[in-house]
Amino acid sequence: MPQGSSPVSRRPATRLLAALSLSLATLAPTLTPGLALAADDMHFDQPEAFATLKKAVGYFDEMDTLPEEAWISRDQASARSDMDEMIEEAMQALDVPELSTLRSTYRQVEDKIRESRREISELKEKRILAPDTEVSTLTRFTPTDTLREFTASTRGDYDLLIAAHEKNITDYQGELTTLEGKLAARLEEIGITLTPDQVQVWLSSVVGDDVLTMSVVFASIKSVAQQLAELTRDSGENLDYARRYYGMVVMLHRMIVTMQQDFITRVDDEVLPQLQGFADEAEATTRDARALIKQGGSRESLENNIRANALTLKTINLYRSLVSEQRDRVKTSLTKSQRELAVATNTYRTVKLSAHVADLIRQGVKTFDTLAGLQVPVATSFENSAMREEFRKLTERMQQAK
Repeated sequence: MPQGSSPVSRRPATRLLAALSLSLATLAPTLTPGLALAADDMHFDQPEAFATLKKAVGYFDEMDTLPEEAWISRDQASARSDMDEMIEEAMQALDVPELSTLRSTYRQVEDKIRESRREISELKEKRILAPDTEVSTLTRFTPTDTLREFTASTRGDYDLLIAAHEKNITDYQGELTTLEGKLAARLEEIGITLTPDQVQVWLSSVVGDDVLTMSVVFASIKSVAQQLAELTRDSGENLDYARRYYGMVVMLHRMIVTMQQDFITRVDDEVLPQLQGFADEAEATTRDARALIKQGGSRESLENNIRANALTLKTINLYRSLVSEQRDRVKTSLTKSQRELAVATNTYRTVKLSAHVADLIRQGVKTFDTLAGLQVPVATSFENSAMREEFRKLTERMQQAK
């Protein structure tokens, strides 16, 4: 705005009224409301999980009655697709609501931090072009930051707004720390031991939700298998019920294999190639900077660039090590999972005695416990806040590349 022009005259009253309406929606507390959830939220949706697993068994049985391929009528591929859809729904039902809500809230707070940083950048740009004077009277007495963004006209006004956004970021970061602690405590309740700092690493990664969801669903799977063992025992000599319950265990095996295969594919086909691309880019930039120094370029600026790239490369190595080690753990577990699925499938088709089924399901509980132990989340922490921030930036770049 040119020196001496009136900010009020250039902003009609209607614009301020519109801004006032907008600001009314923002008068509630900025941070996310407290997460006081019912105790039941620490349990998965058991009725939904059982219902969808039962449907999956029905489609699995149907495959034996269908042709392998058919042009018009239903075939094995159709039944398999329906079965896999039910397994996917059961997987969602086996997630724990509170843990899912905490992870979702964490993402929302991260989004707010990114938005605040974006707004700070825009405000700094506007500040450069504004008159170099103190906070204007209009902005000083404007009640909310939302309205102030409409009335701001001086560098003092923009300084006020920038300070407000920076405070918001500090508050949001405090909320992230709180959420990390809550998640660590809740995970501990279902047998998954990670410190808040280690939870932070996974929540900051592009595969964090996959890793934590797998761990939570594994815990729920063990619980389902234990309940199926009890149901089988209570069914007495009713082989039809016993076979159905064992069929549901087979579906749990199939669910585990699906989760593991999907995770390995994502790491190998998406995450690691992206990280390699970032590393190649940082190395090329470093080489260019060194060449420019030799040619007489600004040493201070170029050495700063080299140091920044060194941090990026160090963080990429941490990222690559983290996801590669977790992938290798899942691969080790997958080898056993595939074998157990094949055995369970064969056994399901040949089982004749309900008492035998009860023993088989109890063995399955032990197997699920072993599989979960083979792929516990890698435990690591950030060396410092600079590496943590660089890690988040890499994650954001990968998410934007989708």
